[in-house]
Amino acid sequence: MANTNRTSHSPIVLPRPLEIGLVLLILLLAGLLRMAAPGLTEFKADEARLLALALDMAEGEIALRGISSSVGLPNFPASVWIYVLPLLLWPHPYAATLFTGFLNTLAVGAAYGFIRRYWGISAALAAILMFAVSPWAVIFSRKIWAQNLLPLFVIGWAISATLALVEERPKFIWLHFLCLALAVQIHLAALALIPATAILLILFHRRLRWRTLLIGLLLAALTFVPFVIYLSQVQDDIALPATLGEHTNTVMILDSFRFTTMISLGTYIHSLAGPTAFADFLAAIPNMSPIYWSWSLLIVAGLIWLAWQAWKRWSEKRSQVGLIVLVWLFLPPLFFLWRFTPIFLHYFIATLPAQYITAGVAFSRIPQGLTFLWPGASKGTVRAICLASWILLVATIVAQLWASVSLISFLGRTATPGAFGVPLSMKLEAANTARTLFTQTNASEILVAGPGELPRLDAFPAEWDVLLRDTPHRFVNSDRSALFPAQAAVVLLDEREGTPAGTGELYREAASSSHEIPLRPGEGSFTVLALDGQAKPAPDVPVDLPYLLANWVNLVGHDKLRRLNDDFAEWQIHWRTGDNPDPAQYHFFNHLLNSNGQRLWQVDEPAFAPWQWTAGDTLISRFIIPWPETADSPLTMRVGMYRFPSLENVPLLDVAGNPYVDAAEFSIDNEDDNQP
Repeated sequence: MANTNRTSHSPIVLPRPLEIGLVLLILLLAGLLRMAAPGLTEFKADEARLLALALDMAEGEIALRGISSSVGLPNFPASVWIYVLPLLLWPHPYAATLFTGFLNTLAVGAAYGFIRRYWGISAALAAILMFAVSPWAVIFSRKIWAQNLLPLFVIGWAISATLALVEERPKFIWLHFLCLALAVQIHLAALALIPATAILLILFHRRLRWRTLLIGLLLAALTFVPFVIYLSQVQDDIALPATLGEHTNTVMILDSFRFTTMISLGTYIHSLAGPTAFADFLAAIPNMSPIYWSWSLLIVAGLIWLAWQAWKRWSEKRSQVGLIVLVWLFLPPLFFLWRFTPIFLHYFIATLPAQYITAGVAFSRIPQGLTFLWPGASKGTVRAICLASWILLVATIVAQLWASVSLISFLGRTATPGAFGVPLSMKLEAANTARTLFTQTNASEILVAGPGELPRLDAFPAEWDVLLRDTPHRFVNSDRSALFPAQAAVVLLDEREGTPAGTGELYREAASSSHEIPLRPGEGSFTVLALDGQAKPAPDVPVDLPYLLANWVNLVGHDKLRRLNDDFAEWQIHWRTGDNPDPAQYHFFNHLLNSNGQRLWQVDEPAFAPWQWTAGDTLISRFIIPWPETADSPLTMRVGMYRFPSLENVPLLDVAGNPYVDAAEFSIDNEDDNQP
């Protein structure tokens, strides 16, 4: 964009090469903060599912929807279409991670051009320095997350609004509506920009050309076509949750502004260190309160100045642009005053970098303010004070830079339970170790043993489903199952701190080799194990002739009941999957009976997912049995299966293949070798 205002209002004038050099240095700083060490970023379920959809599209499957959302509808596919771009060149999690940082670095550059055009070099340099090191702006640009794509498109929304409505270049309204449509589809928090656009269209309605307006609306509507096609395909399966709207109240009125303040100043970044480690992080950085107050003062002063200019000097273009910035900054928190949904900090990414524009404008007005407050000040005094203000601003930049870099480093080396997840680099190391062992042992597959079996619903398998997408793999909920295939396999076992031990010991005892990938200190590890095709622990109590169920499952025995404490016992049954797996879901039931046949306790748990059954599989299912205070011998355990959710019993079959009883019975008297 050409600089229509030149630099007559700017307190500094720089030779063009020096200006370009400074801007490039700031962009380099912004890029390093956003793209350096891509392994020191989170990779949880949302990131994994978004990456999986983008990889599917890179392989030729057109995305019609995004990942699922909490409101019942899936998200729009715009973020998938954007993330497919780097994956076409390099189908790796780092490609999408770096691309997020790259787009956010471009946003810093776009902000410079926008600010310089209307408020000069001083304002632009100050604003993008703040934007470049803003802690939350940095954090929200370092991982694969749909809302992290917003800043570039939101700046495009503001620039195109300015060109169309202030500069009266009507065709840019097409770009404005396109950026608005994409921002909304990237994350629904950008819905707040729709009333902002409506306000701007009303204010500048005399400058609109209805033909270009309609063309812009049509272009925006076309971006929704893939999602409309998806909705037409699944319209009968869509149901919004009945609880939607329950949170509509006025309790959260101040929270939207509190979150906007947090994202503007970089406050509470220590929350990423979690409820226990945050104090250690705060002890490693200087007291940031003076920096927060300094940035607050600049932002508030800029708000006042822009509002005053819009009121008193409306005929000036930069006053009109200032009003656009004010609408941009205030509409998101105002939009969420009515709390129709729980709100979170990332909803206010859409305000970036409006707050730094106001701060940059205020900073560039320091010489004018000095002249007004101190009419007799000499030019030398004004220059000295301006130099001092630059030194102070750079000092705040250094402090925020220190905080951002310290946080990234801290999160990479310190366990943060309940907050920042295991860094991506450690998960990739575990995945690569499993692949290497898979190749070396000629294994048939990788078994991922951890919490959950369903990538669509459970976080742990969702992550590993995409990290191991190029290698045959299955998922085992290690809290209740252990799977031993008929062929050699590799087990990737989740042994993070806080993860139930479950059946992990069974895998370790059967493994022929073990490789540990340590995580952050105190966080546990991922363990990669090799199993040969004969690695099947024998049951403590085998049955002479396996019990055959109507779904072709064979019950082959059980382990001795192991008392864990006075209240609970561990019960494990050994079984083989059916040769013709039924995709229905099955549950096991376990009834503990006393000598009179009275049921003392019952425990039901899902069986290993039937859609993962393979011929020759041997399973050990684990159950935690609440132990009754009184148990009269002899004790019996009745074990059977039923379909879920129909609760239809799966009977046992006799040698002729006829149903004859609904459960197998095992005597468990005097089996316990671990009395508490």
